[in-house]
Amino acid sequence: MKTKSTIISGDLNKFSRKTKDDSIIKKNENGIEITYFDTDSLDDFESSLNSVCGNSSSFFKLRKKISTLFLSVISVIIILFALISSSLYEDMFKKILFETPFDLGFNDYISLFFVLIFFFGLLMMPSILEGESSQLKDGLQSWFNKDTRRLKRLQVALQELDKKTTVNIYNVDILEKNHWMYRLIIPTLLKNFDEVNFYVRNDLKKVFANRLKKLGVSEVNFENVRNGKFDSDIEFLLSSKEKKLYTLMHLSSTKFISSSKCQKTFISLELFEYCGRNFFDTKNDSNILISGFQNFINRSFDDFKFVKQEKSAQIYFSSIVKNKELDDEKRSLSYYLRNHIEECLDYFDNPISLLILYYYVKDIVLDEKRTIAILQKLILAIKNKQQYSLIDNYWFDIAGEMFDPQQIENFELTNNSIYRKLSIESLDDLKFLFERNGYFQQALLISQYLFEINPNKYAVDISSLYERMGDFNKAYETLPENIDKKTNNQIEEIEVKFLQRKSWIIVSKRDEEKKQEGLKLLEALKNLLYSHSNDNKPIWLWHYYNIKANYCEWNEDYEMAIENYKKCLAIPNLGDFEYGGTFINMSISYRFKFIFEDFKNIETIDKSIHMGDIGLLLKTSVGDRDEMPVVLHNQALNILYKSLVIDDKKCLETVDKLTLEAIEILDSTNSIKRLGILLCENIIANILLGKPTVNMMTRLKEHINLVDTYEKNQIDCLIEKFVKKGKIHDISL
Repeated sequence: MKTKSTIISGDLNKFSRKTKDDSIIKKNENGIEITYFDTDSLDDFESSLNSVCGNSSSFFKLRKKISTLFLSVISVIIILFALISSSLYEDMFKKILFETPFDLGFNDYISLFFVLIFFFGLLMMPSILEGESSQLKDGLQSWFNKDTRRLKRLQVALQELDKKTTVNIYNVDILEKNHWMYRLIIPTLLKNFDEVNFYVRNDLKKVFANRLKKLGVSEVNFENVRNGKFDSDIEFLLSSKEKKLYTLMHLSSTKFISSSKCQKTFISLELFEYCGRNFFDTKNDSNILISGFQNFINRSFDDFKFVKQEKSAQIYFSSIVKNKELDDEKRSLSYYLRNHIEECLDYFDNPISLLILYYYVKDIVLDEKRTIAILQKLILAIKNKQQYSLIDNYWFDIAGEMFDPQQIENFELTNNSIYRKLSIESLDDLKFLFERNGYFQQALLISQYLFEINPNKYAVDISSLYERMGDFNKAYETLPENIDKKTNNQIEEIEVKFLQRKSWIIVSKRDEEKKQEGLKLLEALKNLLYSHSNDNKPIWLWHYYNIKANYCEWNEDYEMAIENYKKCLAIPNLGDFEYGGTFINMSISYRFKFIFEDFKNIETIDKSIHMGDIGLLLKTSVGDRDEMPVVLHNQALNILYKSLVIDDKKCLETVDKLTLEAIEILDSTNSIKRLGILLCENIIANILLGKPTVNMMTRLKEHINLVDTYEKNQIDCLIEKFVKKGKIHDISL
């Protein structure tokens, strides 16, 4: 076949058909353009061809009607002739069998003539059918075969077009071998035109060339357009399989993530492949998609121009891609990913994958630790892949800005901050990423937050950040005068716990005889914690400052106690249990400060109550029934001391409620820890409220001999203060 056939790749967007309702065939100054969509049928093609060829098609229909009528008449005559011949043959055969010998008359000779013609006609029928050009056979075949009739109609229509017209065919490379386009259209076009161009996908050009050669094309030319300009989405060109992959590519992108700083829609090929393998109802569907996964990615770059690539691994949608409404698919994928977060964390290594994963599951995951694990892996991936711009584009939409760790008053507002949930290692990495993006103030706040973990290390970091911000005075002032040479060996945890426990027992008991020993143990603990150059565990530092604050309280230095409790709150990566305990302890210090003030400042006791409320809330959130009675007792006592200077029925009702809850917990756990002071607090509150106290008084008198000296002194002191103020009469125990 001498037709010039050229296979062109990388230029699929050149066709003019833009919707499935447009004509399959279009004729323009460049020739004939045929664009196939997967919804097209042979009837659609024939209709489109008729609209292009016009009168020739009408003439063919008229000629076909005449030929059909002529063939019908001839067929009827042949059938009648056959019936007559068979009837004459029957009569002749009877005479030969039953009337032999007989005389042949004129009529008998005529009958014999017809019989002989019929007989020799049957003998010669195969030769006639296989005669020159097989015209009779072809005619009969066209009569009984629909495809052949269609082919004849197409040939007649195409004969009206100039043989030298260039034919450009798009999107037929995805079709199966037995498709009507291969069986009927392409062979006909190759026979009727001198030049036929096929626009195909880059990875299918060799396969398609082999198909053309099987159709008789002797030479196939190749042309690759590398910089073809695409100005519109060509989704309608895709096969059903490609459409599934295209939808999946949208689901694996940042299209549903809003960012004020990034206008590009990034794609995660990791998530794309993972979902292709797993996020389908049947295994067969998954296997079918994955078999063409890499091909579709290549086509998206080379043929469809859906995606582009920048930097090392950031792939994003081009401007021609339109938004798709995929709310139901997103919802289904969200729940699937939620159930496989841990598997995804093992599988994903690209920060874009982790970013998309986080946004899919953040609102439907019940355990916050699972979403924090995603963010920690995201931070590490951004650092390892050096895709620093993702911090600027997306991080602050996720976590907001870093809080000021020195403003403890705002702890209640920042307690749920993501920064408080991240590990020390992740915060260190995030500090580095903030620096790379020029967010020096944010990096500075993280360094201040981590300072107590390793003062020397973070002092140098803070100095470096001030220097980079141009504040050389602060850069110099924040550096220590010198850094002692320390060992790199990590200290043993048992050493830390021993010093913590022993010093805590002494201060908790308020054992005056062992007070100096306790202070020496506390100093030894400090020296141990700062004897090495490694990071200290946050819980070690919390215990150290908590114990130190208690010794300050013992010395009645409540301001210093509060400062040490603030250091406890500034330590990162602790839980609500530790922070809650710190707020309760700080509320106690504020209470003592109020008690020993010459002029009672109501703001001091209000601060004590506020701190107690935060501590109570945090302790309740972790379900801490062990220490809850003590927590409730201290908060009740804070409020009672306020009632010494201000009459407030609501405060007294709160004390009654808190003490009853604490007593109920003690009864359910068979414990008597602080039961005496709780009974006393409840009695005083109910006396001031005018409620009966007989039962509680009886229980307190029965229990008073079981309390230790420290608790007995607390009870006596509390009663004495309310008696002196004239709030109650003396309670006889």
